[in-house]
Amino acid sequence: MIKLGTVFSGIGAVEHALDRLGIPYEIEFACDNGERKLKTSYEEIAIATKGMNNAEKNAYMARLYDKESGVNYVEQSYKANYKISDDRFYQDVKLLDGNEYRNKIDLFVGGSPCQSFSVMGKREGLEEARGTLFYEYARLVKEIRPKVFIYENVTGMLNHDGGHTWEVISNIFNTLGYVWKYWVLNAKDFGLPQNRRRIFVVGFRKDLSAFFENLTDPVKIKLTQDMTAFLDHDIPNKYYLPEKGFKRVIDPNQIKHVALNGKIARCQVACQQYNWFGDMRFETEIPQRLEDDPRVYKGEYKGQRGVARCLTPRECLRLMGFADTFKIVVPDTQMYRQVGNSIAVNVMMEVVKRINLTGVFKPDNNSGSKRLQIATIFSGIGAAEFALKRLGIEHDIVFACDNGEIDLLKPIDEIAEELKKIPTLEERKAYVKSLIPPKRANAVKKSYLANYDIDEEHYYHDVRFLEGSEYKGKVDIFVGGSPCQSFTLLGYQKGLEEARGTLFYEFARLVKEIEPKVFIYENVQGLLKHDKGRTWEVVQRVFNSLGYKLHTKVLDAVNYGIPQKRRRVFVVGFKNGGENFTFPQEKELRFKMQDFLLENAAEGHVKAVDKQIVIEPGGQEVPDKYFLSDRILPGIMCEGTGGFSMKPEIDLEIARPLMSTMHKMHRAGEDNYVTTKGRIRRLAPRECLRLMGFTDDFKIAVADTPMYKQAGNSVVVDVLMGIIEEILKCMEV
Repeated sequence: MIKLGTVFSGIGAVEHALDRLGIPYEIEFACDNGERKLKTSYEEIAIATKGMNNAEKNAYMARLYDKESGVNYVEQSYKANYKISDDRFYQDVKLLDGNEYRNKIDLFVGGSPCQSFSVMGKREGLEEARGTLFYEYARLVKEIRPKVFIYENVTGMLNHDGGHTWEVISNIFNTLGYVWKYWVLNAKDFGLPQNRRRIFVVGFRKDLSAFFENLTDPVKIKLTQDMTAFLDHDIPNKYYLPEKGFKRVIDPNQIKHVALNGKIARCQVACQQYNWFGDMRFETEIPQRLEDDPRVYKGEYKGQRGVARCLTPRECLRLMGFADTFKIVVPDTQMYRQVGNSIAVNVMMEVVKRINLTGVFKPDNNSGSKRLQIATIFSGIGAAEFALKRLGIEHDIVFACDNGEIDLLKPIDEIAEELKKIPTLEERKAYVKSLIPPKRANAVKKSYLANYDIDEEHYYHDVRFLEGSEYKGKVDIFVGGSPCQSFTLLGYQKGLEEARGTLFYEFARLVKEIEPKVFIYENVQGLLKHDKGRTWEVVQRVFNSLGYKLHTKVLDAVNYGIPQKRRRVFVVGFKNGGENFTFPQEKELRFKMQDFLLENAAEGHVKAVDKQIVIEPGGQEVPDKYFLSDRILPGIMCEGTGGFSMKPEIDLEIARPLMSTMHKMHRAGEDNYVTTKGRIRRLAPRECLRLMGFTDDFKIAVADTPMYKQAGNSVVVDVLMGIIEEILKCMEV
């Protein structure tokens, strides 16, 4: 859990970056005065607040700002989007005493307005910057002593005041007890179609300089979308321009101030969209509501009749990398200013990733027990990861991999040949990443990142191009399954080559390259008899060739606390030891499928307490969309004929195996249906997740159809919990 402190906090670019990366953090403090100015001098304030602590000074400043300057709109936006107590959001950086947070902050982030430094000479100390807001930032670094700081500013700082500004800043950073470097980064190089160059200074406290040596430069990515991909199509009338605004934005003499229908946005600024300044759009398709609105001017531009409009605040937020989950709670004018003053989230994500990859934020190995290191492929929605969460086992996810059933843009053989020509691992990874279809969202990845602590750098798309040697000796438990495929090579080669071309080969290859302490392999029970038993023969021979002590058993979810008949084969391999491993003992079933239904357990009522599922009383109304219509009900309840005959059964106490295709609604003899208030319905995604052992703290981040598929493809969490507990009894982590 990263302890975060920010000043000049704005709308929380680093907080949003951490949210998008799925990296846990806790906000220790934030600070922003919302661009308000005071009439009372700071000399008077210093006298009035002498002897006060941070909380007392902040209460004093809040009253003073409210009296002399009014509302802090930045504070409103920040508190609407991030968890922070009122007494930890400070109103004025000049009154913040960093000593209160000394050695309590992992990451300290901020920028400051670019000001000239009036004191001459090279004192190489803070006094040279006194009176500037950069002084306040540097002072707080010195007082707080965070593990890492990030300082952001405009690139003009490098040449500001004839270079003297940067000279002073560099000298001051050198005196603070940090090793540091800086990058000049442009938002358009990190997935955002906006030309926004900024300087980022990253400093590591000198006692952590070993981690600083691992700090690698940000990796640029090819821009795959232009501005139009970030725009909405149904825009409220108020964003369309009157005659004066229309004529201004189409005026070629305004090119310095206005960009019309650009592909890459200009750098957003605080005054954007004000007096029709910045990026604008000209549209030739005019809906009737605009035709009927006399406030909206319809004119000609380049021979076409149309209307012109500003960007909406939501569109501006997207161009800065803020997801649509960011709540807009302030007037448009304020939101435009806050967006223009912010840091591009995608760039901040890359900077944070580079820092996080150094390991500087991981707990000290000497401070307690070592955390379990887990890696998964065919990761799905993270059954193993969720099992560790329910078990309360501290762990790090080394990597995960799932393509979400989305193929790369080039044939596999062609990619493999091209990779042979690329010399470095980073370049090979970047090449494979560039082949992921940009317009197809990986719904599996979206679910995974919404629920687990992993940065996207270590979420891989295609297992065939994941190089296990990068993680050799770094994984405690390696988990995965693979689609069941026949093996075409003849003979008994007793090695990996016999499985080449199958996805099982990729699992086995990675075991050989990574050399995890333990692996767990899961598959359908049919694997044992697949291809007349030959598939299982090859699987066994390949596993035997890897040098692991193997244990194999078919386990059924119904015997491990989940009311679902779901039999799967599990192979557990130990690199060393494991002779005493036994699969978990079966336990009594405490639940029926009905216990997990929404009408009996409302959303949020299925929880995990001390490893066990606990259901709080109280149900909810089931949304109408899950009930079967009169049109399809006869087909669902049909017994069928001949070889397709099956007796319809509903309201089972123990569910049939959940399928990845259950969103298509099979007949009642194959799929699970229940009766609610006399009407027949299918299971809701939340109920399917519960029947796979995912308690309600699992976040549903995708639509129903992909969620059904992901639940049906998953491994039952409770079964993995039992296996992992038995594994840990036999291994040292």
